Amino acid sequence: MGYSKSWQSHVNNQVGKQLEEMILAGCEYYRIHGIAEINRIPEHFRVIAKFREGFFKGRFTGLAQQDFAGTLKNGRSIAFEAKATEKDRINANVISNEQKKKLNYHQLMGAKTGVCVRVNKTYAFIPWQIWCDMKNRYGRLYMTENEVKEFEVRTPGFVDFLSPVESDFNGD
Repeated sequence: MGYSKSWQSHVNNQVGKQLEEMILAGCEYYRIHGIAEINRIPEHFRVIAKFREGFFKGRFTGLAQQDFAGTLKNGRSIAFEAKATEKDRINANVISNEQKKKLNYHQLMGAKTGVCVRVNKTYAFIPWQIWCDMKNRYGRLYMTENEVKEFEVRTPGFVDFLSPVESDFNGD
């Protein structure tokens, strides 16, 4: 008997939360070492009702933005989305149209932009221009874990998304 869809959604949600927590640990490392100031962008929502023990009912009030944004030590902005899957490939359509618009605009303004991913066991920071050119580059709208490895980053207890494993990859 296979897993229920709700169980798989729960697992996927947990994998995504783990990735975001590891990225936040990286942001803290960069802050402490004077490398960058990068923050998680909160979702736009409004509280409709409050309940006991800190629970509330709410609704989203705005369109999704990228997950993280900030400034690197050299003054350059950075904006990126975070996506995770336990599968051996990541689909291009995990980024919403509104998130695409925001990342395109940040890139146009000169920011370092991309998608920080965990595909199966591989952590990577895929430059936005590579993500957007997936169809031409790979002939399809997904990247395999093996293809993601080209953009792999270190994970010394956190996602070191500013330090690719390959020293000749500059990530811009």
